[in-house]
Amino acid sequence: MSEIHSRCISVIGLFCLVSLMFGTVASARPLTIDDVLATTTVDRADVSPNADEIAISVPRPADPGEVYGRNAHEIDPSRNDIWLVRRDGSQLRQLTGGKEAAAGFWCPYWSPDGQRLAMLSTAPERAEPRGGDNARIYVWERDSDNLRRVNDRAVMTQVRYGSPLNELDLRPAGARGPNSCRDNDENAPFLWLDADRLLVVLMPPGERSAMVDRFAKFHREAAQAGADIRAGELPTVSRSSSAIAGADLGEGAYTAELVIFDLAKGTTTSLGTVPAFPMSGALTLVLSPNSRRAAILAPIRAIAPKHRRPDMPNVQAWAVENELFMLDFGEQPSLQRVAIPPASRYPLDIIGWSPQAEYVALRARSDPGETSARLWSLNTKSGEMTALAPDKQLGGRSPAHQREADYAIWFDRRHLLIKGNQAKDDWQVVDAQCGQATPIQSKVEGLFDLHLFRDRLLAGRSKEGPVRYDPGSFRFVPWESGTKTGCVGDDRLVAERQAGEARYSLWTGSGPGATTITLSSSSRLLGHDCTGMVWVENGFEGSAIHFTGWNDPAAPRLLMKGNEHLAQIDWGERRMIDYAHTDGSPLQMAVLLPPDFDTSVRYPTLLWVYGGYQPSGVGDYFLDPHMPGFYNLQLYASRGYVVAIPSIPIPRGDKPSEPFAAIPGGVLPALDKLVELGITDENRIGVFGQSFGGYTVSALVAQTDRFAAAVSIAGASELATTHAAFDPAARGWPGVDQDMAANVPIYEAGLGFKVDPASDPELYHRNSPLTYVDRIETPLLIIHGELDTRAPLAQPEALYSLLRRKGRPVRLLRYWGESHSLANSPANIRDISDELINWFDRYLKRGDERGR
Repeated sequence: MSEIHSRCISVIGLFCLVSLMFGTVASARPLTIDDVLATTTVDRADVSPNADEIAISVPRPADPGEVYGRNAHEIDPSRNDIWLVRRDGSQLRQLTGGKEAAAGFWCPYWSPDGQRLAMLSTAPERAEPRGGDNARIYVWERDSDNLRRVNDRAVMTQVRYGSPLNELDLRPAGARGPNSCRDNDENAPFLWLDADRLLVVLMPPGERSAMVDRFAKFHREAAQAGADIRAGELPTVSRSSSAIAGADLGEGAYTAELVIFDLAKGTTTSLGTVPAFPMSGALTLVLSPNSRRAAILAPIRAIAPKHRRPDMPNVQAWAVENELFMLDFGEQPSLQRVAIPPASRYPLDIIGWSPQAEYVALRARSDPGETSARLWSLNTKSGEMTALAPDKQLGGRSPAHQREADYAIWFDRRHLLIKGNQAKDDWQVVDAQCGQATPIQSKVEGLFDLHLFRDRLLAGRSKEGPVRYDPGSFRFVPWESGTKTGCVGDDRLVAERQAGEARYSLWTGSGPGATTITLSSSSRLLGHDCTGMVWVENGFEGSAIHFTGWNDPAAPRLLMKGNEHLAQIDWGERRMIDYAHTDGSPLQMAVLLPPDFDTSVRYPTLLWVYGGYQPSGVGDYFLDPHMPGFYNLQLYASRGYVVAIPSIPIPRGDKPSEPFAAIPGGVLPALDKLVELGITDENRIGVFGQSFGGYTVSALVAQTDRFAAAVSIAGASELATTHAAFDPAARGWPGVDQDMAANVPIYEAGLGFKVDPASDPELYHRNSPLTYVDRIETPLLIIHGELDTRAPLAQPEALYSLLRRKGRPVRLLRYWGESHSLANSPANIRDISDELINWFDRYLKRGDERGR
């Protein structure tokens, strides 16, 4: 134990084994922004096969001395370290110590024999700067206890949050989803082929990983422009052209190299180079069942906007043109481009390989303007493609790398089971060789979560319970629970979510698991294997990582604890309150009360708003005590405010959406209810929100004077110019900077406008808060980042300037170098927190200072 303690770092918030369980403290105190910045969230865990160790990627707090500005601080992996611990919670040790060099280590994956651990790192070596200048591949060897860099070339990394750059989808043999560094945020750029060989996606020589360069590139380009201006010898132009979207960007412009590192032999084998357009889609590589081949879908260019229909899905994968490749890992590796017939000219995603590796199923469309995709099979021997059930529009809008393809699944060497109608249980068996479709004889209601186990066993869930498919009778029949526990070969983790909880069970070829593990809404799955699950519980007294075995689900074993400073906080109570929309329909709002709430007192109240959002319960996302930065609503409750999150439904239909007019209908009745209940002082109500929440704030104060103060954070105010605005951080991406912006599908599909501003300028005009600036009397604080990708800086500047000209109380804060989330720098996060509290204190706690 002394060895363990010697390697633990005594910084609040860092995970470290301790002998005492969480407990209450005698003198609770209010939550501060320093507490929030010290709070961390675990990335992931990987359970070692053939060994008893678990690797866990754990962030360090946002302390001084780290390197910032690469990503939002709370999900920046360049502050992570890897910890090792046994399943029973013993022998905890910190494998990497990156704090001194401001280095990060993340995305741990064990080799199949558990003897090596691969990971990503920004660790600097040789003349590289503190904090590192790239993300590279590292491997820890169990036998030698040695951690080493495998290669000096940068690996391709997927940027977290927002519209990701260099999205990746690398799937191991038999997997239906990518290896992930952090679920829903970053996918891994490497795969283990066997115990010795590691397949890695490398950047072109001299290029930087997007993870470390997402915003640093902008500052570097700006500095270079200043130098070029002073010298007066080179133009400082960034050229954009409508022709670029339809023309080849040039050989090697945006590519990736596929490389195998043989760690036993010390050799490097290049498999070839594929296109890797960074702005949309995902570089997809799916291993065959025997890991000898791979199907690759590589993004090559953005589809010209003129081909995009207004009802195109709000998913960037639909906005990119891909090429299909087959890769052979033989003694002389070969990478071959697949000839795609015109009817499948635009492949969308890869569903997966047939069990005997004879076919690959994928979705494709014939025209870039199509808003649905159809199923195709690729014969891996002949290279021919066959349309499967061509009359069916298969699957939803999410591509396979974002959501498992539960609408099509292989169940033998040449047949798939497909769901032709997403709204109904319309299942068919399709022959991959000829495309013939045969309806199944019995339709099981609510069939989903299908999985192909060994020995051609296809099973899934239905409303009646687990079922398996009988190919002889074309029927689904009940599937009894398995009697075996532990590792019995092929397995699948099955989740059932209800009322904020998630119930997990392990299904194997012998039947669905007889035991379940239930996680609450405050818990999150980090990893699993056939012996158990690793999960973290984020509560009011801190965080705890556990391992729970399938053979004893009632006895979780504590692995690590952290964020223990939260046990000192005096937390406010959370409630759900019923109320009615202005149209009479029932709604609910989530309410956070001050820690010392007194029913005899009417409190100043803040509404956190986001158009279209409806809170789910007391465990709502926005009420999470671990919420990062100034988004943590407990900060304001700790200062004596009631904080409410109202439901704000925005009707959607065949006609274009009208969010501006719809927003007050869910908000103003919430105010009335809080006043009616005696909770809120109707003269001391404030409102704030971020992103579309910032827009929601501006829309509200343009339609009502019920608020004593308001704060709009990163919100758009004039929608026509925001619709097609460039991403300001796109400098340094020659030829494709115009394609980094993702606002067009957000407005036309996501918000339901259905048309662009040129087609219906009045729609955008009447839904823009700037149109109604004459009506805004509420004191308004506007907060915006220079590199906001959703609304250019001219938006808040125009709103501020017009309000100032009219003599209205308004304040504008522009944070240079900050992104849409305004979370790149801890100093900025502290400053924004102070500004928010001071603004509301001024207008809501001092009733005589509502003037200018």
